[in-house]
Amino acid sequence: MKKLKIAILFGGKSAEHEVSIQSARNVVAALDPEKYEPVLVGIDRNGTWFLDERCRDLLEGDPTSTLPDHSEGVTLVSDQGSGQLIQTREGSSGAGGIGHVDVVFPVLHGPYGEDGSLQGLLKQASVPCVGAGVLGSAVGMDKDVMKRLLRDAGIRTPRFVTFTRSRRHLA
Repeated sequence: MKKLKIAILFGGKSAEHEVSIQSARNVVAALDPEKYEPVLVGIDRNGTWFLDERCRDLLEGDPTSTLPDHSEGVTLVSDQGSGQLIQTREGSSGAGGIGHVDVVFPVLHGPYGEDGSLQGLLKQASVPCVGAGVLGSAVGMDKDVMKRLLRDAGIRTPRFVTFTRSRRHLA
């Protein structure tokens, strides 16, 4: 039986960077190695994607540490509808193909991960993704919109107050 190649994205730009690393540890530990081939993709606090053994070091080491500057970066490309991860080679003119991944498992928390932006990027590249889609992710992150949608659909919702920088909304 062919193993499914799963790209596990973790880290990220949000304040929940360390929580994402711990969550990714749990996901990797739960994967059956007979069925799945994990491909670790670490995202540093600046939003740069990395794919190499240093990602494993970050996953298994101190979650407050950072990825080294000399790691090889990763690019997601859409090649006629089949998304692939390409590892850039520092100091060379070419890039090495990581190849096709069957699915991406985003283990990112907060903005730039569970707010729909990553889901939209993966959808654009025709790469299947675990979890909610773009709209569900975006609505789930925006509590004001989510509560208004629930209320307007006739689902009982407690009264709530939304504060923005410019004004306060009572609902």
